[in-house]
Amino acid sequence: MSMEGTTTERVGRACALLYAGGSWPTRRLAERLGISTAGAWAMLARLARVLPITLDADGWRLLTDD
Repeated sequence: MSMEGTTTERVGRACALLYAGGSWPTRRLAERLGISTAGAWAMLARLARVLPITLDADGWRLLTDD
């Protein structure tokens, strides 16, 4: 598992993926970001405190007004 980029860059990529739409299982996001599943979950849980994202049965997703 490659840890390419800085933490800030990985957070930015995670946000871009979520804002692009769809649901992202933690494992799939972790693979895309090159980090562990536990690391991805911890990062996204922290982001959910300040961004309109949530984890449901399908994965992490952006909350919208739709």
